[in-house]
Amino acid sequence: MTLLIADQVWDGTAHAAIDSGFVEFDGATVIATGSVADLGSRADDATSLPRGTTLMPGLIDAHQHLVFDGVGTLEEQVAGIDDNGLTDRCRANAELALRAGITTIRDLGDRGFVTVGLSEHGHSLPTILPAGPPLTRVGGHCWYLGGECDGVDALRRAVRDRVERGCKVVKVMTTGGGMTPTFPMWQAQFSDAEVRAIVDEAHSAGLPVAAHCHGLAGIVQALDAGADTIEHCTFITESGRCEPQDDVMQRIAASDVVVSATVGHLPGFDPPPFVTANLEIMFGTFRTMRELGATIVGGTDAGVGPAKPHNVLPTAMEDFAEIGMNNVEALRALTSVAAKTVGVGDRKGRLAPGYDADVIAVNGDPTTDANALGNVTQVWRAGRACL
Repeated sequence: MTLLIADQVWDGTAHAAIDSGFVEFDGATVIATGSVADLGSRADDATSLPRGTTLMPGLIDAHQHLVFDGVGTLEEQVAGIDDNGLTDRCRANAELALRAGITTIRDLGDRGFVTVGLSEHGHSLPTILPAGPPLTRVGGHCWYLGGECDGVDALRRAVRDRVERGCKVVKVMTTGGGMTPTFPMWQAQFSDAEVRAIVDEAHSAGLPVAAHCHGLAGIVQALDAGADTIEHCTFITESGRCEPQDDVMQRIAASDVVVSATVGHLPGFDPPPFVTANLEIMFGTFRTMRELGATIVGGTDAGVGPAKPHNVLPTAMEDFAEIGMNNVEALRALTSVAAKTVGVGDRKGRLAPGYDADVIAVNGDPTTDANALGNVTQVWRAGRACL
């Protein structure tokens, strides 16, 4: 039994943290939270955390790539390293994330299904929700990860293979990507029938689909097929300019699809040129979709470059402010809302009885000071202290 007292406790959903609160967990499960005043004499047996500490749920990154280390092109990052080496890299990257308070990672693209083997490591790593190699057309975006596949029947078989291997999500590269030069980011990589087949096969097995979408055609395909999340959602065009379409943004807002915005970066690094040229448009697009009622969560795309280490998620607070979220809305997007989006909302993203004891302590109150999220002082993963 662990009983913690802190100056503030934020439960993952409330409009504000409560002052002088407690969190109690038994093994890997939260059993109670509330005000210290409710503990009575039991408060004498609790562990009091340093002054100014806030307890809150562990963070959830909806989009990482644990196989990447940020050095060189994406293809270079995985070339010349075998699966054992990639597994070691994934483990080290996941440990880095955990120390930053990221207790759940949805990994949206590895090679050789190496993250599947890391997905159940108890308290020593974050919970990892692996996609395995992303589905892409032959020669398409991230083809070097091993997910090349064309044709409805072959794509259905590839989805079934991921189900059998224990993947928790299916990732499809609906459009090309900016970091693979073989296929333009604004063009759809698959036919409408192929994307529908991927989604139908995954949903029939109970798995969600995350669709990498930059150009309009791929975004519309993902919507039409019923994908669960749209990753990036930049509306990039052949001109190099992002041109969001009002009717499509309204469709997104009216649907159940969640937009996984690419957020978070270290200062001092230049973003890719297309991002630099379109950053204000992208923020405006996400802001408009939120105003229309769309759900937006944060995925860092961690690993793709030096500005995107695997512990970068806390810096997303600044980006969320740019799209009109206040601190609490941003924190929900990184905890309770993200948990629901990635399929673990019944057990993660909140401090509540019956939920996993994935708990972090930060110096300061992040509901009023966004910078506090970057000051993680302690982490409990599945009820075990790991920092």
